[in-house]
Amino acid sequence: MKHGNKLIAFLLITLLCMMSFLPGAVWASTNNQPVDVGELTDEEIAEKIDAQRENLIDTGLDPLLTIQDIEAPDKVAVGQEFEIQVTVKNMGTGPAMYPEFRFTEDKERKALSNFSVVGGNGDTYDTMVTEVKGGETKIFAIALKVNENTRELPAGSKYRINCTLACSNWTAMDDKRYTTATSFELEVSYALSEPNFVVENVTFNPAVTDGVTETTATIHLKNISDAKANNVVTTLSGTEIGSTGNKNISVRDLTNTKQLYTVNGQQKVTVDYQLSLNKDRKNNEMLFTLTYDGQEKPQEVLLNLPLPLNESVNGREPKVIIKQYKVNPTKVLAGNNVTLSLYIENTNSLPVNNVSIQLDVPTETSSTGGSVSGGTVFSPVNSSNTFYLDRIEGKEVAVKNINMYVDPNASAKTYIVPVNISYEGTDGTKYTAGDNVNIPVGQESKVDIISTNVQASGNVGEPLSIAMEFVNIGKVNLTNFKVSLEGDIPGKGENVYYIGNFNVGDSDEYSAMIYPEVEGTLSGNIRISYIDGDNQEVIIDEPFTSEIGPAIDYSAMMEPTMPMPEPEPTFADKLKSNLLTIIIGIVAIAEGAVLFKSKRKAKAEEELIDG
Repeated sequence: MKHGNKLIAFLLITLLCMMSFLPGAVWASTNNQPVDVGELTDEEIAEKIDAQRENLIDTGLDPLLTIQDIEAPDKVAVGQEFEIQVTVKNMGTGPAMYPEFRFTEDKERKALSNFSVVGGNGDTYDTMVTEVKGGETKIFAIALKVNENTRELPAGSKYRINCTLACSNWTAMDDKRYTTATSFELEVSYALSEPNFVVENVTFNPAVTDGVTETTATIHLKNISDAKANNVVTTLSGTEIGSTGNKNISVRDLTNTKQLYTVNGQQKVTVDYQLSLNKDRKNNEMLFTLTYDGQEKPQEVLLNLPLPLNESVNGREPKVIIKQYKVNPTKVLAGNNVTLSLYIENTNSLPVNNVSIQLDVPTETSSTGGSVSGGTVFSPVNSSNTFYLDRIEGKEVAVKNINMYVDPNASAKTYIVPVNISYEGTDGTKYTAGDNVNIPVGQESKVDIISTNVQASGNVGEPLSIAMEFVNIGKVNLTNFKVSLEGDIPGKGENVYYIGNFNVGDSDEYSAMIYPEVEGTLSGNIRISYIDGDNQEVIIDEPFTSEIGPAIDYSAMMEPTMPMPEPEPTFADKLKSNLLTIIIGIVAIAEGAVLFKSKRKAKAEEELIDG
């Protein structure tokens, strides 16, 4: 055996010597990786080996992964995807096998709720990389998405995302994982999550004057969202004049369909159409339609092209009014978006030009802790409070859709929004008009169930306890608040808890005691019902179950008792029981002794006398 060990040692020494004579390579002892040296000198070879060893930690065959940097956008929009770039380096000498990322939220490392991994498995991203070698650096591009229900935090607050990187060592034979973690913060803001285009302007070449029947219209478009639109296609068509089939304006191009391809968020583009103007036209309306990939339905815009018509100078003063307005959705919640559609009618037969619509959005002042703060209740999205229409034809109605964001802290009530309209007649005279629209705003009502405690098992006829703790975490006071039991529950009528008014921030608890009547599974609901800020009834059911066993027979638990043997009476007991007899005997003896003594004395006296 000793000779065998010597032989193995000799072979190893021989092998190392042969490797030392291999041309162009030196073996680095830190990570067993060959260093290409070619025709280098000894000093250059030493420098190359030192460079390879630099910043490496000798971890043997185990890896030592580090997250060196995460590049993420400072601000992301609700509903949008974004990309982060994670720079990873293996600082150890062992390879990191099958690395993968896992994401959580907040300092408590909760599961993802406001974000999701695009193309991943829930909160996990598989890098599809087999190995990160010792000393190697890799950059991973990971796509994430802000979920649609994510809320915009107050100014200065950000969401925290935790990034954990895990891998195995080269054996991958056990469940041991090597991890490293870091975190980054994101500011989330509201933005249009889908492409949305507006027509900013239309210009004509040549300018349309008397006698001009053909012109080229350049439509200036802008994608006002932050989302990119792919395969953008536009169409333009005029409206028919009466029942003749003729159109007020016709497109002279080979086709009225134009391809714009890709339009990025916030990008401005133009599209040209060659037009023929019908001299008998009654209006300048054209339907502009826009489509792109992934769109649910085409976006349609009714354009009132700013072109002159044969107008009569006679007629009354032009009057513009808000014929009607619509609010979508009809139930507006604070913190959400609302679209206000204004139907603006020109009641005169003459057109009006340069129509300006201004909203006097209401503000609200609140007082908290002695400090007073004010804020705008409705904030137009990607726009100011003023909107423009180039022209409204006579007896026509123009529709203006205004997207607004509702302040999350707005009080639940109906807000009056003044609308001021200014416009010009055909002769350049300026006019003004005004009206009010009413927008009801509600606050979300929300009751959070903190805990529910129901006995998991019980017995027929024995008391079974039920308890629940809850809090009003919404922003409106609730009325007609009641907690009760629902289902086939014995005694549920006696276990109704009526609170009445349940104010914001209040907490309370419900407790009930029931007595099961039958064996088996007892199922039911703890029901919370109340009237919210919109005067609607809200019902929350919290289900529970409990296994009920048979009634307990207490009589079987009581064992019969044997009569206890009476103890032998002691001398004291005998003395107590015969005390009266003894006293009588002692008295009798004493009386006898006295009588005997008396008789004896008398006899002695007689003998003395006789003597």
